[in-house]
Amino acid sequence: MRKVLSFQLVMKKLEGCDTKGMMKAAILYKPLDMRIEEIEIPQIGPNEVLVRMKRVGICGSDVHYYLHGRIASFVIENPLILGHECSGEIVEVGKNVSNLEPGLRVVIEPGFVCGKCFYCKIGRYNLCREVRFYGTPPVHGAFAEYVTAPEQNVYPIPENLSYEEGAMIEPLAVGMMATKMGGVSVNDTVAVLGAGPIGQMILQAAKVHGAPEIYVTDIVNYRLEYAKKYGASEVINASSEDVVSKIDDLTDGEGVDVAIDASGAPSAIQQAISIVRPGGRIVLVGYPPSDVPLPIAEVISKEITLQGIHRYANVYPAAIKAVSSGKAIVKPYVTHIFPFEKIVEGFETHIKRIGNPIKVQIAI
Repeated sequence: MRKVLSFQLVMKKLEGCDTKGMMKAAILYKPLDMRIEEIEIPQIGPNEVLVRMKRVGICGSDVHYYLHGRIASFVIENPLILGHECSGEIVEVGKNVSNLEPGLRVVIEPGFVCGKCFYCKIGRYNLCREVRFYGTPPVHGAFAEYVTAPEQNVYPIPENLSYEEGAMIEPLAVGMMATKMGGVSVNDTVAVLGAGPIGQMILQAAKVHGAPEIYVTDIVNYRLEYAKKYGASEVINASSEDVVSKIDDLTDGEGVDVAIDASGAPSAIQQAISIVRPGGRIVLVGYPPSDVPLPIAEVISKEITLQGIHRYANVYPAAIKAVSSGKAIVKPYVTHIFPFEKIVEGFETHIKRIGNPIKVQIAI
């Protein structure tokens, strides 16, 4: 592999040329075939910025593409750069960019929308049918030295946030969206089903929203230990305890006000209906592997509200403030950081749970 020139040197050598030079990127060609190669540094448009990546987290969706080459109807048909949980530094801004400048430390909201459709206009832009999302075919993602992003998707981060914390804003945004859509408040007892990275971020978001009691379930003990250490009132191992009976005891038979499933496990989704009180809310975050049969009669008789969420909208600033203020804790969840050249090892660590990972990040 040729040595990659620094960005500044590339710019000097290629001033006036159509290309900015070369950069390293991790390219997935097919399942289990990811290679670090050199490609051209992307050009920015007049309303975009160029960001030098610093930290990029490995998400469950990245792993799914890595293992299977597809998620539902999204199929990798051409080589693709994965990654969307990212932080970095701005190195160049387009001629129409007014609120950002080179040198700013930033995070990127990775879904780029049309801004014109019905959903964008009513503030539910996460449902935009024209969305282009980092690392989702055919859109290249952030496992690269440089990425471009529209100005409106780029948020400066305070000096007291590290790049590791910055790359956790994206999964925390999922948690903030789940608790927002579930109407979590200081009056609510909350159950979080699933203590993977997203479940842990929902726990943090529920704390930010002031929930006085938060119960977390999972089948992996070390994940439950993290949840208990960083805010859960009680944790329940669903492989050895009866979740419904345990929560019934904890709530004096009333059930929880809000149940949020972050696992996608059919059993957990069914448990949510049993553990939520009459008039309560269920928020579905995790995608199940197949259709899940539900006791609709119980949903009707208990007047349960079922709320699905897809990614997030209008929560990035709140997520950044929550971490900056210390109300949400994210840094301890970054359990492993691998250098860029060992990105495949990072994926294997996530997949095989080597060293009890919660969040694996790549230092670029």
